[in-house]
Amino acid sequence: MILNRILFFIVLFFATTLGYSQSFNVEQLTKTKLINVSGGASASAIMYSGNATREPFSYFLNGNININVAGLYNLPFSFSYSTQKFGYTKPVAIKTLSIHPSYKWITTHIGDVSMTFSPYTLNGHLFTGFGVDLTPPGKFKVSAMYGRLLKSNEYDVNFPAAIPTYKRYGYGFKTAYAFEKVNLGIIFFKATDIASSLSNPVPFELGFTPKENVALSFETSFKLFKKLQVMTEYANSSITEDISVSGSAKGKGIASLFLNPNVTTTSQKAIKAQLVYPAGKGTLGLGYERIDPNYRTLGSYYFNNDLENITVNASQQVFKDKVSLALSLGMQKDNLEKQKVSQSKRLVSSLTADYKASQKLNLNLNYSNFQSFTNSRNQFDYINQDPSLVYIDTLNFRQVNQNLGLTANYLLKNDKQLKKSINANFSMQESVNQQQGQTVAGGKTTFYNSAISYVQGYPTKDLNFLGSINNTYSLMETGNSLIIGPTLGVTKLFMERKLNSSFSTSYNTTFSNGNKQNDIFNIRLTSSYLYLEKHSFNLGVIYLFGKTTSNRNNDLTATLTYAYSFDKIKLRPTPKEQKKDEKQLGDNILKINFKDYKLEGTLAQITQQLKDLQQQLQPLPNEEASKLEHLLTLATLTPDEASFKDKVIDYLEEYQAASEVIKKYNKLIGQAVQKVAQEISNKDESFEKTYTTAISRVNSHKLHGVNPSEITDKVGYNSYLKLIERSDKAKQKLQAHRFMQTEFLKLSKADTKEMEQNDYLLSYNKKEIEEVYKLITDKKTDAEIIAQLEQNLIPFYHELALANGMNEEVELKYIQK
Repeated sequence: MILNRILFFIVLFFATTLGYSQSFNVEQLTKTKLINVSGGASASAIMYSGNATREPFSYFLNGNININVAGLYNLPFSFSYSTQKFGYTKPVAIKTLSIHPSYKWITTHIGDVSMTFSPYTLNGHLFTGFGVDLTPPGKFKVSAMYGRLLKSNEYDVNFPAAIPTYKRYGYGFKTAYAFEKVNLGIIFFKATDIASSLSNPVPFELGFTPKENVALSFETSFKLFKKLQVMTEYANSSITEDISVSGSAKGKGIASLFLNPNVTTTSQKAIKAQLVYPAGKGTLGLGYERIDPNYRTLGSYYFNNDLENITVNASQQVFKDKVSLALSLGMQKDNLEKQKVSQSKRLVSSLTADYKASQKLNLNLNYSNFQSFTNSRNQFDYINQDPSLVYIDTLNFRQVNQNLGLTANYLLKNDKQLKKSINANFSMQESVNQQQGQTVAGGKTTFYNSAISYVQGYPTKDLNFLGSINNTYSLMETGNSLIIGPTLGVTKLFMERKLNSSFSTSYNTTFSNGNKQNDIFNIRLTSSYLYLEKHSFNLGVIYLFGKTTSNRNNDLTATLTYAYSFDKIKLRPTPKEQKKDEKQLGDNILKINFKDYKLEGTLAQITQQLKDLQQQLQPLPNEEASKLEHLLTLATLTPDEASFKDKVIDYLEEYQAASEVIKKYNKLIGQAVQKVAQEISNKDESFEKTYTTAISRVNSHKLHGVNPSEITDKVGYNSYLKLIERSDKAKQKLQAHRFMQTEFLKLSKADTKEMEQNDYLLSYNKKEIEEVYKLITDKKTDAEIIAQLEQNLIPFYHELALANGMNEEVELKYIQK
């Protein structure tokens, strides 16, 4: 009770002092723009002439505006008007409020919020209260929550369909600690209904009772044999269905230790395990999940239970990375305890293969197969069965869906003046329904789609031509149908790429059981023009001519649209009046201060200072570099000092965030290097002894030093050659090992600046930064990221060793030992 009161006053304090919705960083709050306004409006006119029953002329007006207050709360408005009616929306009454202030490694969740600990405990349930995520530097992480999960809702005899609810409170925590070789996590969640929260009596037949639940979960992840990643989770959930029942009972499961169990208390478990093994240039994975029947928690709205899943997946790159393969298999079944009348099994398999035959030719194959089995017993088997007999299933249902896709791309020509390519694709979809091993009537359908297209483009002229032939063939028990026809098109950009126009025409014919049904011919013309980046004009014309065995149909539709969109209108908390003689940017000296960055100079000088800053930010993912370049370009295009300063601050905010990630990356790569250097050093003597043992066997062999032409013992000679081969391989391994040892020793003693300038490490960083950058931004633990870096460092430097270290003389350091 004391803990509950303390948590209640913490929630009350934050709710009354911070009030609004959405996430924000406390450090950035004073720098956030006060008001951001964005939105747009559009008007469309549609003219139609044809045989369909629709208006010959109609129009639509649409608009929307969004007002963002200090980055915390959005006020959206929209309206629409057409020939039918006028409509509008406005901000709805606030029924839920939440804020998520953060400071460094502390993030809080206050108000009407949701949190997820795991799928088997607290999983996205909305609560009114307080939550916190603590991710300090180091090995320990923790999350916690406390709040009201459900409001009380009285039973009303006038509205019997309305479901009554007890007031429900819950609390819980999730902790994780990364040891040197294993990561451990514990999750605890408890929810309790307040039995006294309802005044009106509830009819007994509704089966409505106050409940209590405790869910516990234990998570582990570790490596076996230095490569095999193992992840497991075991969860136990105990629920007392009616806490008002007097008396006690012996609880089952570890979670029941935190309850007062009675005769209505039940306990179920869930198990999940996953194995991931890096093999070559790919991975092998195995997954298993089992959830007991009736497993549920009060921390989740919905739960899939009574199932067992087994999954297998593998990926690999072969033939010098020209072929990429991915395979996955999955099986699921229910009715684990044979309590249901029927049991379902599902089998899913898929295969993807990509083949990059050359710079010009690419091939792709996709195949998937979904099978569903249902074994159902007639319900009277249970009523009339003889206990002495074993009954077999009387109804077996099977559904099979198969999908196959083939794609080929061939680049005929690719230069600055001319681009030519040809593309061909084929797909098949088949569905079969069977009962008792036989396909049911109308239970099989097959669809085939194929197309071949040719594209010729002139990049310098912004001109492209397209031609294709498409066909669709469907096969069913009732008959077959075929649709086939060509398409021609052309696109062109005008007026400095602001005017985009395209023209296409197609013709297709439909056959049913070999008999021609109709012909359809259409012409499409579209054009769009962008003016001052805010005004958009679009025109579309479609002419459709259809001919069947009995009639003809001509349709003409033209659509004209104008749209206006405005970027954010920015109002800062303390705007300064601008002097008339300072509106235009020129040689004026500007001063911009943001956190630790102080910029001073003309527009050109500050722009160069920002470029110099970005050059220092290494390594940097291409996506992040492009984002910074874009922000810098926006700054240089601004017409006045105030706008320039705003854009520069936007740039510096993004730069600061990227800088923190890169700083952490460089720190973690340094730790990974130190770890690898130590591991290599520990193995040095073992590599040398393997080599010296192999070479000593060669030297001690009876045929060592004998001229091959004089050898008559061919069996012994073959044995001698194998010893030489083994010694050569041992030497190569030792040479590669010594090369890596030298490089890592050099890196382990280097300072940050020297590491950033190391050519080999620069190449590695460029290769890995994209993936590791994402791991850091996704807030993965340091241990996980270092393991990822270490896993990829060794094969990268091993390839360097094979290319650069095979000519080095081998120094025997331990020969005297």
